[in-house]
Amino acid sequence: MPSAPAPAPAPAASVLVLNAGSSSLKHRLVDPVTGAARASGTVERIGEPGGVPDHEAAVRRALDEIAGLPTPVACGHRVVHGGQRFDAATVVSPEVEQAIDDLSALAPLHNPANLQGIRAAQAVLDVPQVAVFDTAFHRTIPDAAATYAIPADIAARHGVRRYGFHGTSHQYVSRATAELLGIPLEDSRIVVLHLGNGASA
Repeated sequence: MPSAPAPAPAPAASVLVLNAGSSSLKHRLVDPVTGAARASGTVERIGEPGGVPDHEAAVRRALDEIAGLPTPVACGHRVVHGGQRFDAATVVSPEVEQAIDDLSALAPLHNPANLQGIRAAQAVLDVPQVAVFDTAFHRTIPDAAATYAIPADIAARHGVRRYGFHGTSHQYVSRATAELLGIPLEDSRIVVLHLGNGASA
């Protein structure tokens, strides 16, 4: 009896990761299973002479650069500030967009641009959009460490507290370090430094 034909392999898929700034858009196409990068790049000078006119055009250029590679099935966005509301990656909805906009008061140089990137991707890609918040990693900071020595009513009124930043970087580096050392992450005590134009420890 002839054997049944082998099932067709599942079509390859990718996740597009975007980091939108006010005048640039970093992008990376990753394998959703292994996390390996299939392509990456940066679109510079958004809204400037010699560049693209807006974030939607930047997303289109990024897609042109990855044309021919496995099609994105989802789009992830780095969002700098999630305040006290977001403690994990979150599927973008109108309510999430509004919350990101509201939190622009705490990250005026970042959240508006992050939101522009989300809306540009929504206009171009009909796939789920997911916001990944830099502050989410630090949500377990104890109150004693997160509270500044100012009147509590002022802190509450203006949302003043230590939120922690570069959480996606700290999360990746701490996990990779524990894996490299062969120790359980939950049992480790690792000092992680994020060094760049912005730095945190």
